[in-house]
Amino acid sequence: MVGGINTFNILNSIVLAIGTSPFVKFGMEFWQELEDLLGPILGPIVRGIFEPVYRTFEDPLFRTQALSAIIWTAMIVGGLVFVAYEVPSFLSWIMGSQTSPVRKQAAAKSNETRAHRQSAERRAASRSIVDAAREKQQAFVDASGVKVQSKIRRQRDELILSVFVNNGSEHQIDMVVVDLDLPADIDTSTGSFRMQRLGTVPPGQTEIAEFRLRERGGDINAIGGHVEFLGASYEVSKIPLPTPEIEE
Repeated sequence: MVGGINTFNILNSIVLAIGTSPFVKFGMEFWQELEDLLGPILGPIVRGIFEPVYRTFEDPLFRTQALSAIIWTAMIVGGLVFVAYEVPSFLSWIMGSQTSPVRKQAAAKSNETRAHRQSAERRAASRSIVDAAREKQQAFVDASGVKVQSKIRRQRDELILSVFVNNGSEHQIDMVVVDLDLPADIDTSTGSFRMQRLGTVPPGQTEIAEFRLRERGGDINAIGGHVEFLGASYEVSKIPLPTPEIEE
């Protein structure tokens, strides 16, 4: 602490001799006053903590032993890491065995088998959901009593597709729509559309939707689509179009 005070006295003498700004003088005086205020309090604490450590490291024998212990510890840890990672592969190379690759191949095969099993389970669950939905839809269709028939005939350079929707139930069906799914090289003629609305079909009656098609080498038997309607239970039902009957 005395050395610090002497240092600040020397600096003050230099500052006064050279001449400096009041701001610098104030800063130096501030730090001097701070040291005078906190030195008696913090000095014993700092010396009590660091002085034993400093004295310990002043001993050459202790420094030698500490450095030796650090070096040997690093060497032992490095040797253990080397043994853990390199000895198995070295032994397999010496003995000519392939235990590690086999183990890796077995793990990869196990992961692949697990992935295939999970994929198969997902596909099975998806199929079961789709099948359940189809069965439910078919049950509604059977209960509705609606029958669909399609016929096709050639008229000059066009094909006339007629879709018959027969309401065999005791209730009318509403919002009846016929929607076609045409294969390649078969399209609707000018002025005809792939979807037609039949509206309401009373009980025991049949409504017909006609489509004019142009054929450019497509397969007539591949013409598909569905009839969609709203039944008495306000459940939307879809009936796929059957393969059209070809009329001569």
